[in-house]
Amino acid sequence: MHIILSGPTGHITRLSILSRRDFPLPTGEGMDPKKAEIIVHDNFAEYPSSLAERLKGAHGCIWAQGISQTQVAKDEYIRITYDYPLAAAKAFSTLSETNKFNFVYVSGEGADPTEKTYTLFGKIKGRTEVALRALPSTSAHSALRVFNVRPGGVMPSPGDERPGMGLPLRFGLTAVGSLLRTIAPSMISPTKVLSKVLVDLAIGDGSPVPAGTGIEDDGRLVRCVGVRRLGNAGRWD
Repeated sequence: MHIILSGPTGHITRLSILSRRDFPLPTGEGMDPKKAEIIVHDNFAEYPSSLAERLKGAHGCIWAQGISQTQVAKDEYIRITYDYPLAAAKAFSTLSETNKFNFVYVSGEGADPTEKTYTLFGKIKGRTEVALRALPSTSAHSALRVFNVRPGGVMPSPGDERPGMGLPLRFGLTAVGSLLRTIAPSMISPTKVLSKVLVDLAIGDGSPVPAGTGIEDDGRLVRCVGVRRLGNAGRWD
């Protein structure tokens, strides 16, 4: 099964990673670099036919690309947070050979589809969720099966190592993670739990997630508490 990943670096036989720059793939147990291909792509608003050909046959995409609203100007934040995932979803909707393509958008707790929140993050993430959910109702993009996932605070799972992470940062994240796990466990998503849920959605048959705690929008929205429940309970098929 061929999956597309965009952003930070089951049964996946091929992984295409869209990135602005090349980087070394992780190594270790369970890692097979022959299955992964890094595709350097510097314009996430456009997908030329040559790129679409390389991605042909993909079953789904995990769209984890993003940036803090404090790091860029408002226009740039909107372009990255709204324009880019919409352009990708439209371009990827015709890639699958089964006429079903799972587009898993990593949103965040605080996203507000009504855009009544005062935060730019909440408004634009909410706007993106709404726009993505509307795409399958159009004939041109009817193959899309959209899932919006709001992981809340993403914390490294115990024992996780990040390339280039120094001891002070590792210690700080561990301390913050431990505190949040104690006082607000429903608002964090351990990386291993989150990655399992994202992959399950990307490789699944596109059916809505069954109703339960943390599941909304007719099975197309997974809140942080839903991520933890599904990730710890295993797959639901």
